[in-house]
Amino acid sequence: MSQATYSLRQSLQLQRRSISQKEREHFDYCIHQNLIKSGILLRSNRIAGYFSNNGEPAVDLLMQICGERNLAFYLPVINKRNLRFCLYKWGDDLQNNVFNIPQPANQHSLPSQFLSTILMPLVGFDSQGNRLGMGGGYYDRSLSFTLASSCKKKPLLIGIAYSCQQVKNIIRQNWDVSLDAVITEKGLTCFSSTAEQLLHSHR
Repeated sequence: MSQATYSLRQSLQLQRRSISQKEREHFDYCIHQNLIKSGILLRSNRIAGYFSNNGEPAVDLLMQICGERNLAFYLPVINKRNLRFCLYKWGDDLQNNVFNIPQPANQHSLPSQFLSTILMPLVGFDSQGNRLGMGGGYYDRSLSFTLASSCKKKPLLIGIAYSCQQVKNIIRQNWDVSLDAVITEKGLTCFSSTAEQLLHSHR
């Protein structure tokens, strides 16, 4: 990792954590509304999300709606150096992983290529859909199959962030998996033609 990337990650994390509780609650509500407006619940029958950590936007409201509508919702579970995605319904038993982030206690996992949409937390993003994560590489390793030209079936990858996390440029590595779209409190931005086709008309 370069010093520039390390410094950028530290700066963005500090900026994200500095958002006041009142602002954060408002921003999270706006992100939730923008998720609904995007049409994601109409076009995705197997959605993966996450439990927020370290100042990340929360998608708890969407998890609850999926539970109420009996839509399959999945959460990432750390499996050595990769992620598995396990079925979760609001109120199910949870256990903390090595980073003290809650994950489903059950082991009913689904290979990530069979998910319709994955909502991904991030530290930073740019206007090209490049994503800066926490540095562990879990999502990049778990979604590396999407980089193959032969890959025909892949989930829609949507970054969830606050608008202050957008930067001018993120240096992309060969193993980095790009976003199809990002949703912030300000709205939806599409980066891929697939996202344009599936989500753009629902802005």
